[in-house]
Amino acid sequence: MFQDFKVKRLFKNQVHERQQFTLNFEGNTYQGIFHVESIQWFHPQPENNLEEEDLQDLESKVYDLMTNHIYQDFKVKPLFEDQVHERHQFTLNFEGDHYHGIFHDEEIQWFHPQPENNLEEEDLQDLESKVYDLMTNHIYQDFKVKRFFEHSFHERQQ
Repeated sequence: MFQDFKVKRLFKNQVHERQQFTLNFEGNTYQGIFHVESIQWFHPQPENNLEEEDLQDLESKVYDLMTNHIYQDFKVKPLFEDQVHERHQFTLNFEGDHYHGIFHDEEIQWFHPQPENNLEEEDLQDLESKVYDLMTNHIYQDFKVKRFFEHSFHERQQ
């Protein structure tokens, strides 16, 4: 259904940096730009070839792939591992800027550059929401339920 998805950066490390994508869907090759979490299609426009439901499905998949691609440079490093003061340091690239921060007690503390100096309020909220999701998924990925009294009459979950 969805093949040959490719992404390349346009205007790399410039203020007008954009992500261009190409894909093959139902025998047609589509191209577009993904910027500020919106899709701008080139010619041919998929809305001219697809039913509304198929178009929404296609755009949803492109949106998911592009947001995952944009955050693929997301890296996490534990600080003070297995100690009382354990924290997680993260780095990511967002709209051409490289940001660093610490995640602790489900709060984000930014290093320099401060994204609030570079981003509009809505973009900052989107970035922090994505970082929060990525960090909580990262921190709790090894979380396992441990059973008390396994295989006994008083079995409980912790």
